Amino acid sequence: MGKKDEQVKRKEIENGRAKKAYEFVKDVKGDKFKEKYKSHVKKLAPLIKTNGLGNTIAFIYSNDEAYQKIYKQLEYWLKEEKELINKDTLLEEVVSTDSKNYRQLTKETLALLNWWRRFVDGMIEDEGKGEKKDQQA
Repeated sequence: MGKKDEQVKRKEIENGRAKKAYEFVKDVKGDKFKEKYKSHVKKLAPLIKTNGLGNTIAFIYSNDEAYQKIYKQLEYWLKEEKELINKDTLLEEVVSTDSKNYRQLTKETLALLNWWRRFVDGMIEDEGKGEKKDQQA
């Protein structure tokens, strides 16, 4: 595969991540927990980098409604879209997979989170402010 083909392939992969992250955020825009969701999505990458994917997944799996929504969306992405999960659940996969797949799951999760954070910032308003941060003068 030539350099141009690799660039096209990378762009297609990034576009797929962006599209799915957008859909995930759009799906919660009307939910009562959307602000928690926004806050949680923004915290995930640092949590993963500090504690590892397994600890972070265990934490969000057993947490509030917003975290559980994130868990289900992430599980869908990694299992159905990327086909990186061979077990029944994401939690089962991260606690039983080999180190190569664990690194791949972590890398893909962090790549998706780059887009996910951008969309929650741009699409979910902060309560009490009445508008998104980037629109304030």
